[in-house]
Amino acid sequence: MSSQRGNLKKGAPKHQNTFAFKHNPKSKKTEHILSLPIHGLCPHCHEQIVWRKKYRKYRPLTQPGNCTECRQKTVTAAYHTLCQPCAKAKGVCAKCCKSEELVLSEKQITALRKEEEKDFEDSLEGMKERERRKVLREKKKQEEEEKAAAKAARRIALGLDPLPEGEDDNMSDYLSD
Repeated sequence: MSSQRGNLKKGAPKHQNTFAFKHNPKSKKTEHILSLPIHGLCPHCHEQIVWRKKYRKYRPLTQPGNCTECRQKTVTAAYHTLCQPCAKAKGVCAKCCKSEELVLSEKQITALRKEEEKDFEDSLEGMKERERRKVLREKKKQEEEEKAAAKAARRIALGLDPLPEGEDDNMSDYLSD
């Protein structure tokens, strides 16, 4: 019988694994991979890279790759097709080259939060004491409502609480036909 590709019948595995593979989460390579930043990607590609890092399928580049836009060896991040300057100039994802909303990196998010906090504090400085206290009370109330809503959503997602009235999944409407 020929062993040509597609002509070979495959059977069951000869041996069963006695234990599951367990990676070493404290190895230098794993820590290096997890510390690499993920930026300039759309949400879909960002999730793919996060999954690869989580399940140890991420393979970092050993040498820079070629950018498909400028044809230079400037791609330093694995799985990217565009270098950072070209992706930023075109306003597209560096992996799939689609012009979708890009996910912000952790550094960018912290910088935005600091900037918003600074703007808020600057606006508070120009207010009278009564106005300042009113704004701070409103902000505190809003934060508490957001925390309560997030907590309720988590409890519903985990199945600990039933859905609130008016939001339950009433399948009887569909089954009555």
